[in-house]
Amino acid sequence: MKEEIVTKTIESLRFPLTVGIVFIHFSLADGLNIHGVSHGLDNPDWFFNIVNLISEVVARICVPLFFMISGFLFFYKVRFDKDIYIRKLKSRVRTLLIPFLIWNAIAIAWQLKGNLPIVSGFYHPMEVHITFNRVFNTFFCNSGNAGIIVSSASTGDNFQEVYPINVPLWYVRDLMMLVVISPVVYWMIKKIEMLFLMALCLIWFVGPRISVGGGIFSTIYISVFFFSSGAFFSINCINIVTVFRKLKFVPFLYGVMALADTFTKNMAYNPLIHKMGIIIGIISIVQIASLLYEKGKAGIFISLSKGSFFIFAVHYLIIKELGKTIFMLFHIPENNPYAMIALYLIVPTLCICICLVLYNLLLKFLPSLCRLLTGGR
Repeated sequence: MKEEIVTKTIESLRFPLTVGIVFIHFSLADGLNIHGVSHGLDNPDWFFNIVNLISEVVARICVPLFFMISGFLFFYKVRFDKDIYIRKLKSRVRTLLIPFLIWNAIAIAWQLKGNLPIVSGFYHPMEVHITFNRVFNTFFCNSGNAGIIVSSASTGDNFQEVYPINVPLWYVRDLMMLVVISPVVYWMIKKIEMLFLMALCLIWFVGPRISVGGGIFSTIYISVFFFSSGAFFSINCINIVTVFRKLKFVPFLYGVMALADTFTKNMAYNPLIHKMGIIIGIISIVQIASLLYEKGKAGIFISLSKGSFFIFAVHYLIIKELGKTIFMLFHIPENNPYAMIALYLIVPTLCICICLVLYNLLLKFLPSLCRLLTGGR
């Protein structure tokens, strides 16, 4: 039962964590950008506090927890050696590399749709410049006009780090790097255990942005620390749910931390509060998910978990355009905070529903293609 609750807790978390990522990518904290103009910036503070609490505080737990889960499952119940490592490398070609390449290629085609005569009036024209460096940048560190698609239009994203053209897939990019260096992670955990995690945690808290390789390593602080944290539990055969469940006070503490994070967003010390909140939030979410499973209330999340990767890969391609279309089609008053909150909640929900419909249609009529796109998940 103890092992079952770990695996089922993880399975029940996949869909809610994916929902959180969708909300990150429709954050209206900086307004809704349409043709370079940000709409909705004149709303009252409570509007931005709600948006920040959901998209910039609670939802920011999702990717680190995904990395922790990945690290835990990578070493789960295996005697890690050369043969296991090679076998896992081969399996990750199917589950990570192929979907990563396909979904980024789909993102390229999706962006180029604006050059089609039938819809060209709705989009800024885009040029295509193909060189080895630009192709590499498109798939791994597509910042500004560094990729094969060159446009004079501002996307309004203003990312500090450098991501693939299909932005959420930076998680898959980093995970592939971690799989390659997994023997190092394993050896360090075996040799120096907690000292290794403490060093990674310190680097994550205070480390500067890494610009090597055009910025491709700028997210490695997040990925290596949380992947290694999950690996630590698995390698040492520690039941992560049992450990987290012992810290019963943590969910209450997280409520305080989340509010503190929300109300200090413009202050210099907020990054420290934010990162402390992520660690406390991870413990809280695992606790809550395990309790829901025990009480038989996690069934809906487990049933939806199979479509999580598809939502993860598709949503970024459509969510901004979906939001802009609804905003303009229904003439949403940008200075009405109630209308904008409704937009903020409806668009991600609708986007997720569209993705689930597409996933189930593919699964029913083109199951082989569906397995290819989702890495057999």
